Amino acid sequence: MKPRLAPTLASLILAGLTATGPVLADDALWRDCRTCHAVVAPDGSVLARGGSSAPNLYGIADRPLASDSGFRFYSDDLRAAAATGARWSAANFRAYLTNPDQFLRDLTGNPQAESGMHVELRRGADEVFEFLRGLSQ
Repeated sequence: MKPRLAPTLASLILAGLTATGPVLADDALWRDCRTCHAVVAPDGSVLARGGSSAPNLYGIADRPLASDSGFRFYSDDLRAAAATGARWSAANFRAYLTNPDQFLRDLTGNPQAESGMHVELRRGADEVFEFLRGLSQ
């Protein structure tokens, strides 16, 4: 009797995983994010390469808005939105990525609110959210 072999890399990719964690079906979705964001675990392990001009996205799923203690440059309007007690749920994440300024305007009631984020992601927000959730587990 032959010993059972571990799943092949191809089967892991088909399942949406690699040896290091989840993958996005469309890498272009992370390409837009990684210009400013990275995903770095508390132990310093880089889980998804990216920039450092925006908050670390490690553990963002269900975390309060504007809560990366290592990031000091949240906009005043994002801080005001955080004061409402809002969290990064899948729905909030999708709404924010679709139209960051409008998300903050709706949440704060301030028609002039601006996020400071200069990218809108019209598709794929749910996949990015699940990708980030998977990296943070």
